[in-house]
Amino acid sequence: MKRALALLALLSVGLACRAAPPPSPTPTRDPRLASAREALRQGDPLKAASFLEAFLREHPEAVEARVLLGEAYAQAGRLGEAEAAYREALRRAPADRSARLGLSMALYRSGRLSEAAAELQTLLAQDPQEARGHYLLGAVRLQQGRLEEAEGAFEAALRLRKNFAEAYVGRGAARFLRGDLAGAEADLRQALAIAPDMPEARYWLGRLLAQIGQVEEAQRHLRAFLECPAPSPFREEAEALLQMLQGASPAR
Repeated sequence: MKRALALLALLSVGLACRAAPPPSPTPTRDPRLASAREALRQGDPLKAASFLEAFLREHPEAVEARVLLGEAYAQAGRLGEAEAAYREALRRAPADRSARLGLSMALYRSGRLSEAAAELQTLLAQDPQEARGHYLLGAVRLQQGRLEEAEGAFEAALRLRKNFAEAYVGRGAARFLRGDLAGAEADLRQALAIAPDMPEARYWLGRLLAQIGQVEEAQRHLRAFLECPAPSPFREEAEALLQMLQGASPAR
């Protein structure tokens, strides 16, 4: 259970903050910023970083570019450099929400959960309406095994954003791990109603349905999850569970 908990939290971080809040304005419009954003959209964070590093040598005061550089480093897995970029942005603009959220994510991905939680609490004190902050705090609490707090944080995110599919998955996973199977099933089905192709919801719903004996539907969800081409830390577990369920199914 502890491994699954940690894997869900790690997987859900990227989903939580796919759309960052609008960054702070920069004092000049420069094509390198547009090129950096395009490189990030195309999945080339190192190319984005090269544009941003060049820009920041000329405009070290530009908080927006500093935050984008943190995002580029984070996407490239260079979490120490991402942390440094976000901290420098916050030094220059302490109220910048995107920098605080990015720093929280970098700390979280580095396994520094208490520090991530502290940054998120600062963020939410500044802006209690930041749904992504509540969601990410839920992911932190989930990984820490603090399931009731995780569920509460996901609920706060859902009060602010009713169609937040990732938060339904997070709350559903927390409820599942707490033994509230009916609540978990309702949340996971709601996530799929909002985002039918969400693989995390398919995985957790398949796992839940297998536990309560709904084998055929569980297999459908697990197969749909495994058909998703994106890498997932759940793949081996899903394959093993599907194989077990296929062996338990009556021959036709």
